[in-house]
Amino acid sequence: MPLSKRKGLPRLRVKARIASKVREKDLIEKAKLLMDDYELILPDCAEDCGSCPFKKTRARLEKISKYKDNPDKLAKFAKRGDKLARAYAATIALAHEQKTPYLATATYPGGTITYVLRGKTPKEKLIGVQNFDSPKWRVLSVADLVQKKGLHFYSYEDSFVCTGRYSRPPEEYVKMAAEGVGAGRSEGNVFSCPHNPSETDHMVFDWVSAGKKIAICDQCSAKLKNTLSKLSEGMAVPNVLSEFEISVKRPLKTSSGGDKCKDLLDRPVDKELLTKYSRGEIGNRELIDKHMQVVRESIEELDKKAFAKGDRCYGDDAEAFVNDLTEDELERKALLGLLSRIGHPVVIDQSDSVNKLLSKYWPAHGMDALKAIVPEEVAEKHFKDYDEESKSPLKAIRQAAKEVEHQTVVSRIPRYKKLSQYGDLADRVARAYKTSGSAGAVSVLDAEKSSDHRTRSIVHAFYLSLGITTKSWKFTDEEKEYGKHLQTFARKLLDSADQDQYHSAFSDLLTQAGSTEELRRA
Repeated sequence: MPLSKRKGLPRLRVKARIASKVREKDLIEKAKLLMDDYELILPDCAEDCGSCPFKKTRARLEKISKYKDNPDKLAKFAKRGDKLARAYAATIALAHEQKTPYLATATYPGGTITYVLRGKTPKEKLIGVQNFDSPKWRVLSVADLVQKKGLHFYSYEDSFVCTGRYSRPPEEYVKMAAEGVGAGRSEGNVFSCPHNPSETDHMVFDWVSAGKKIAICDQCSAKLKNTLSKLSEGMAVPNVLSEFEISVKRPLKTSSGGDKCKDLLDRPVDKELLTKYSRGEIGNRELIDKHMQVVRESIEELDKKAFAKGDRCYGDDAEAFVNDLTEDELERKALLGLLSRIGHPVVIDQSDSVNKLLSKYWPAHGMDALKAIVPEEVAEKHFKDYDEESKSPLKAIRQAAKEVEHQTVVSRIPRYKKLSQYGDLADRVARAYKTSGSAGAVSVLDAEKSSDHRTRSIVHAFYLSLGITTKSWKFTDEEKEYGKHLQTFARKLLDSADQDQYHSAFSDLLTQAGSTEELRRA
């Protein structure tokens, strides 16, 4: 039965097996090429090392090649002697195998590769030899020499170059590596992406030994997981971080407040972060984010005022900084109060909200924000009652402001003793309007169920004073006419600005409503 027809066999495994067949055929064809030319796996010498580390290897390869048609001899050569020569013997032996070889896989920061496991040979040697035509993978065949002898290798296109103990990357390799990360524009000693990175957020890879810099904006670096891994994928050097000085740049444009933001965000990248980055444990985005977190923590140790949002610097001009954040007057006052007591630079992202900024500094400076908008006793109450899980700083600020506003409104309304039913209704409606707006007043009016004609006329008068005519059908013609007469007096009560105006308007309304009661303040 054909493999693809068997019940329960996942279709994906069939496809994977077909792909392996292609790979196996490729490996055997390359084995045949190596049988005729062992020099294909050896690098070219670009420097005089005195004693070439490949001298003995070359002699061993030459000897093995004489037995290329003898599988038994090749099997013995694959078990002892020079490691690179072992890998060579194991690889050319593939050309004699009748059975399909088993493919193993290995994963590195640069990707995953398949290879044939043979003999007593390190996998890096086998991968490098079996992929001698791949600039990225063939350098694995010399990885041990890099660590033991401090050698430097550069692999690109059809070239495989050893510069001995000197870090001297070929110009062509540098150019191709820069283009490979999107930095194809060259000016002086700088390769850059097309977006003029010096004017925006970017990364710089200062290739010290090459005398070149590679500048990549964040937009372009986002297209690659790890720019350093891509730049160095054809390199085998003792320490890739010795080749590059890596920096994260955040240029700030001055909007106001002088030059206090100059070089504010320029800090060297932490060595531990760079080590993780060089190993491929983190990518561009994580490196940038973690570095900027460290930068923001470090600038809070500075003893100077400065404000920045995104790529804009406002120097020590808190007003300009806050105006760019919000047009809401309450938010502005609260922010200025909060920032007034912060003595270090404040830096936020372009997308950060007012609430996010308030939340960051609320534990230490929330009281300053509240005291900028409400009296201290009210501020203390709302700061004490603040619950991070159920309330945002802005909510606390608005509730505090609302409480003070309510207190202010109530303070403008006199209190009375023993009001009649007419006086009590008018007073309740007016108080609800002043503390809760039209909705509050309507709620009191809708709840009034009295059948007394004078009371109903007062209710209708207040409805009309609020611009509500859709409820007039509930009233008799007499109540409507009387209510229309009282409308102006009801409106004056609602619009009264202080206790005296309120008392006068209240008295006039009751008099016009036919009440003879004497208003007595509490």
